[in-house]
Amino acid sequence: TNSDILRENLERIVGTDDSTFSGLDLATLIRNKYGRSYDVQLIKKEFMGRNLLALNVMWKYMEQRSFPLTEEEYLLRLDDVANTLKCWGAVSHIRNSLAKLKERPRIGKAVSIFIDMDETGGRANEWIYK
Repeated sequence: TNSDILRENLERIVGTDDSTFSGLDLATLIRNKYGRSYDVQLIKKEFMGRNLLALNVMWKYMEQRSFPLTEEEYLLRLDDVANTLKCWGAVSHIRNSLAKLKERPRIGKAVSIFIDMDETGGRANEWIYK
C-alpha cells in the first residue's frame, strides 16, 4: 500500500521507529548478526570514576542444549532489555553498533556495547542488575 511505501521511505531518511522495538526485534538483530540466539545482559561498569552502562551479548545461546531458558523465557528477558533500551533512548545506538561490530561472543567472553548515559538526566540505576 501507499502508506507502507511512504513509511519505508521515511524510515530510510530518519531511521526506524524505535517506539515499537521489542524483545523479538532484539533477538532478530542478534540472530541476523551472529547466526545464533545469544543471551544478553545490561550491566554497569565503573571506569575512571564514571559509571558506564553496557549491553553485553553473552556467549550462551538458545540453541545450546545447556541453555537455561525456554524460548518463551528468552524472549521475555529480551523484552525487558528492549524496554529498558527504549527508556534510555539507546535502541538506534545498539542497532548501529551491532551492525558495525567485528567481534563475536565466545566462551567466557561477552561482547560489550557501551551506552553513553548522562546519569544526571537519566534514571539508569533503576534498571541495572549489577
